[in-house]
Amino acid sequence: MSLAEPSARWRLARERIQPSGPAAGWPVDVVETTGSTSADLMAAVREAPWPANTAIRGQAGTAPLLGARVLAAQRQTAGRGRQGRPWGGDHGLTFSVACAFAGEPAQLGGLSLALGVAVADAVAGYAEARGGSGQALGLKWPNDVQIAGRKLAGILVETVRKEPGQTWAVVGIGLNLERPRVLETTLGRGLSGVEELVDAPEPNAVFSALLTTLGEYLQRFGAQGLAPFVAPFAARDAFAGERVRLWQDGTVVLEGVAHGIDAQGRLAIESGGRVQWVHSGEVSLRSADAEQP
Repeated sequence: MSLAEPSARWRLARERIQPSGPAAGWPVDVVETTGSTSADLMAAVREAPWPANTAIRGQAGTAPLLGARVLAAQRQTAGRGRQGRPWGGDHGLTFSVACAFAGEPAQLGGLSLALGVAVADAVAGYAEARGGSGQALGLKWPNDVQIAGRKLAGILVETVRKEPGQTWAVVGIGLNLERPRVLETTLGRGLSGVEELVDAPEPNAVFSALLTTLGEYLQRFGAQGLAPFVAPFAARDAFAGERVRLWQDGTVVLEGVAHGIDAQGRLAIESGGRVQWVHSGEVSLRSADAEQP
């Protein structure tokens, strides 16, 4: 299979995408090809009216989720991840969710971490319900889901502030269903796929499970922030207690031992006898033994 031809096994059928819970009411569109689902939704929400859902009221400091819409593509030609890295999605699912939060962008700090927990839990639940296992799933700060240290999914969050107290968060997610061997060779590093956890994952069922969990977890994040996700993140933290390096523009900017995240999504790294708290920014986290990213 060439990188330009997505496997027919991973085709989505709109009528078979049936999430439950809060996501059951989300509009879901599936297109054959687009440049980027996130770019499409970013353009759409800039023009879209704000949801007229005045029944949802949050406590001070919270940003309740008022609604969401989903766009998936069989293939992306200009998909992107963090730091502008390309993500084509030829080996699985590529989709974006536009979420309307009744709050400010600053209140959404740590959203990508909560979403990582959601993706990992959804994949684990799907695999375990079909006789597989999610034991090997891990989370790499700030936005990667892994299997045994190899990337399974990436998450990118972008925001649009409409008016005071009105923020769209457009969440782009790419999830490998199969292990992309050709891409591994191109990138020179290991990747992974859901089919390593369970035989013959069915794309529409995986997508439905993802949307179901995302709906529940996004609603929880809007009501409570990142705090409820700190412990679940720690349970899957791929680098907890490990010696790591932070890279920026090809240079190591910090080396030390990783000690997990706080309720603001900051990563704790013990270096030189003191703990430094790191915001995500434009840095890459790697094992101290790994080569330059």
